[in-house]
Amino acid sequence: MTKCLNLESDLAKEVNELENNTSDQEWTLFTDGASNVRGTGLGLVLKSPQGDIIAQAVSCEFKATNNEAEYEALIAGLKVILDLGVQNLKVKTDSLLIANQIKGIYTAKDEKMILYLEYAKKLCAKFHSFDIEQIPRDLNTQADAVARLGSNFTPAIFDKVPSLNR
Repeated sequence: MTKCLNLESDLAKEVNELENNTSDQEWTLFTDGASNVRGTGLGLVLKSPQGDIIAQAVSCEFKATNNEAEYEALIAGLKVILDLGVQNLKVKTDSLLIANQIKGIYTAKDEKMILYLEYAKKLCAKFHSFDIEQIPRDLNTQADAVARLGSNFTPAIFDKVPSLNR
């Protein structure tokens, strides 16, 4: 019984520490989008201030260009971070286009890209502090791997549980 109480107490302390640290400290989000003949995938790798890593692969049920996939990944990541209550964020992406459009260095010309940019900027404005940085592809390998994983999932494969009959 004492062990259970100690575990509950330790868990409560961890949750409290996480909640208190979530909003004040800077988190880092690595994003990547993958669009290929197999599908569109998004890769999100979130790094907490303590160094914990959360990776998420997303398989999209629509075709997208590479730039659209990059924006989809950024937007999905921003939504996850906002849901966690994070206020300070640094995004790292290997897309020079996306990073420079968000910073206002490049303008979006295509109607669809303008909509992506406007929506992403609205999400970025919700943070107390926000920065986005373009990094070389070789420094974004985890997000790239997760995005490729997402692009390889075929939703039809998972539509039912296989039979256990032999």
